[in-house]
Amino acid sequence: MTHALTPETRSLLDKVSELNLPPLHTLTPDEARQMRGEVARLAASSEVEPVFSVQDRRCGGAGDAAQDVERSVGIRVYEPEGWVEGAGSIAYFHGGGWVLGNLDTHDALCRCLANASGFRVVSTDYRRAPEAPHPAAIDDAWVVTRWLAEEESGPLVVGGDSCGGHIATVVAARGRDSGISIAAQLLIYPVTDLSSFDRPSYEMFAEGYWLTRASMGWFRDHYLPLGTDPTDPEVSPLGRDDLRGLAPVVMVAAQCDVLRDEGEAYGQRLREAGCSVAYRCWEGVIHGFAAMPAVFGEARAALTWAADELQALLEAVP
Repeated sequence: MTHALTPETRSLLDKVSELNLPPLHTLTPDEARQMRGEVARLAASSEVEPVFSVQDRRCGGAGDAAQDVERSVGIRVYEPEGWVEGAGSIAYFHGGGWVLGNLDTHDALCRCLANASGFRVVSTDYRRAPEAPHPAAIDDAWVVTRWLAEEESGPLVVGGDSCGGHIATVVAARGRDSGISIAAQLLIYPVTDLSSFDRPSYEMFAEGYWLTRASMGWFRDHYLPLGTDPTDPEVSPLGRDDLRGLAPVVMVAAQCDVLRDEGEAYGQRLREAGCSVAYRCWEGVIHGFAAMPAVFGEARAALTWAADELQALLEAVP
């Protein structure tokens, strides 16, 4: 099987190669974050997509006041033109392997998603590993989701890319089990299985396609405390026994991505459990493409497709 990269994908990989950067898995977290900034400049645009309103703030979770202060979480709120209370919100969790990434690295994605969907997008500045290992990121995402569920009278979507997609799947399950109404999940090349890196896509794209198998091992080792069971469903959602009753899913995949097969497998398990899944795999692109609309025309196309699918899902709800 051949995997022809798009010209934009090949150009980006060539530019990264020319930087002669050390492999991510050989770096400390601080070194990796600095390198992530260098690479981000290759994908940056001098033009920022306008959104009607963008505001940085903090929110607290449900519970007593003392807990709310202690557990307050930074968020960046994107409101598109025409958004009104009750029109719906997306609690968005950025990618970066639980170690990298922040509100700024995913600013372009969130702007594009807000404009394409018409939803308010609430990007979450969750705590990162290894300073705050599992389940800190999930707990912060849960704080934001509960806060939105109390504040938002319209549909609530949870979503994210890569590890953010992983976080969204866990939050969706927590919502189901606690009675919080989550209307849909937006999963962009999500991590769904940290118990094994042996699927065919891991073999095909282990090196040379942006996200490597060695990098995934590095992310996992920094994210999970020693002794954590990698089959725990909050670590590997693909192994969750009962997927019935979870919110419908819109899933974006990248063809040349080590995570492709586990995302597809999770979608299939959801279907078998009776959940609605809209799935599309974008050919010739790599992991992370959706966060780089200045580089990949496919990024904007994928986010627009996902936004349309979300709208169709929610319009079909009686």
